[in-house]
Amino acid sequence: MTTPLQTRMALAEIPDRLEALRMANTPTNANRRTPDEPTPAAIINTPNANGGLGLRVDNDVNVVQAQDFVFSPLPSPDELVIRQRGRRRFTTTFSPDKVNGGGGSGGASGGSSMRSPFQRTPTKNLQLTSGMILRSSPRKRLTMGSTPPEPTPMETYSPIKMATTKQLWPGTPIVKKLKMDDRPVGQTNTDATLPSLLQGLSQDQLIELIMNNLKTVSDEDEIRRQLPTPDISSLEQELHHAKRLIFKSLPTSRLCKKTDAAAYSKASMHLNEFKRVLQSQAKRLHDSTHWDALVDYVTVAWQCVASTPNWESHAHNAVRRQCFKLLACSCYAAIKHGGMRLGQTRLETLERNLREWSKDYEDVLSCVNALQRTLNNRSSL
Repeated sequence: MTTPLQTRMALAEIPDRLEALRMANTPTNANRRTPDEPTPAAIINTPNANGGLGLRVDNDVNVVQAQDFVFSPLPSPDELVIRQRGRRRFTTTFSPDKVNGGGGSGGASGGSSMRSPFQRTPTKNLQLTSGMILRSSPRKRLTMGSTPPEPTPMETYSPIKMATTKQLWPGTPIVKKLKMDDRPVGQTNTDATLPSLLQGLSQDQLIELIMNNLKTVSDEDEIRRQLPTPDISSLEQELHHAKRLIFKSLPTSRLCKKTDAAAYSKASMHLNEFKRVLQSQAKRLHDSTHWDALVDYVTVAWQCVASTPNWESHAHNAVRRQCFKLLACSCYAAIKHGGMRLGQTRLETLERNLREWSKDYEDVLSCVNALQRTLNNRSSL
């Protein structure tokens, strides 16, 4: 049976136990700080006997320990976390952090298992920590083979061997690197015929090819006996094409004249192109000294020039007269240098044409005189 004295003693202990369970004391007259007592901030910032501040954070146990701090209330758990974070302190040395902790009694100078803020997150090396071999995708394994190749150290690769043969996957054929050939394709392409390959060469290349294959004088004489008369059909087609461009540039309306100044202004560009083509073709035959082909070309080109428009203005017909003069000079050079090598039939046909051409250009009669002298020299012989 409990006595009244025991009951009073138990009730007297209740306030003390409740006071110990509280997180913070409510300021009352009993626990208020006197003016002479130091503040909590002064206690924290005051150095202690160990050389540090009054408040010390222990990272090992995550508990805030205070020295000589008995009058301040206990902080809340959130404030403990904030205090534990603290400010980032830059390391003064470049030594690696101690992972397992070293000697010391804790604190900032003691060993800690916490990671430094400036330390990179460690990566996991699968090949070192485990015996698993990294494989490629399932599609590639099904295509190339069933088993991936064994990893081979880089020191065992041979640069010379890899340059010649290479095996992509076990079970696949060895790919051989083809040898590059710097020779022209015409020398290595045996499928193409020789005439088709010669068509792609320029005129200078053909001349050099023929001259390099002439070993003796007899070979040159044999080629001379086989030389044909140059074909001027391609030159004739190009000249007719230039003439058609002149007529296409003329106005097509029946109300406009095709020989006045307005029509000439539209066709002047094509007239100059026609003159350029005529000059280049005649010079080509003249430089090659094919006098018979030059006479045939003059016969064809004279008719083509005579069919060009005859403009009303005398100044606009300057291009027409220049073309006639060029053909007359080419014909005179062919008669002078060709002579009797042109043949009796060609000379008689040329004489008839020259008398008709004198109606278009009177200065062509000088070619008639040169032709008469050539025929007279033949009769005297």
